[in-house]
Amino acid sequence: MLKHGLQYTRYDGPELRPLGERCVVGFGSTGGPPMLPVLYNNNYQIVQNADHVLIFVEMNHDVRTIRLNSTHPPPHVKKWLGDSIGWWEGDTLVVETTNFHPDQGFRASTKHLLYASENLKVTEYFSHVDAQHIKYSFEMEDPQTYDQIWRGEMPLRKSSDVIYEYACHEGNYAMQGILAGARLLEEEGEGGGFLQMLAYWLAD
Repeated sequence: MLKHGLQYTRYDGPELRPLGERCVVGFGSTGGPPMLPVLYNNNYQIVQNADHVLIFVEMNHDVRTIRLNSTHPPPHVKKWLGDSIGWWEGDTLVVETTNFHPDQGFRASTKHLLYASENLKVTEYFSHVDAQHIKYSFEMEDPQTYDQIWRGEMPLRKSSDVIYEYACHEGNYAMQGILAGARLLEEEGEGGGFLQMLAYWLAD
């Protein structure tokens, strides 16, 4: 966990910065799974047909593809947001996700901090309540990280608002500023510090 967390202290290049800063996936666990609220852009659009359910995530325009009545690929196939398969149990869509990318093990935002190994299995339940609500619940199973399964739930409320494009790369002026600031500190002899040196040591 410390090794993942120290990515926030490294400034050698964009590939060492957190995934949210790089616009790879949304920050925190907004895209999930589990899908957890962050500071803003907590809207989801759910589209389904006979074989797939797609969840469009407002934050960072992530899209989850859930294959219905399918199987997971081999364990060595790792994906951003994991590999999701689903099936119906009455009015509840059950989604099982495995095969997480190892770089997505540390998810931080102002609202939550989530850590898991790449062997994490998340089971989600989307239960129809009424025309305006879905009950969203999940189970986190990761014996490598937690000594027991833990659970959470929250309501998803229907909205008539429009989801606007989240142009992360186009508006990502912070990345250039972060790296330029680090180069300036190095020129002035003020770069590094204990946490950055520790991050270098742990990454070796």
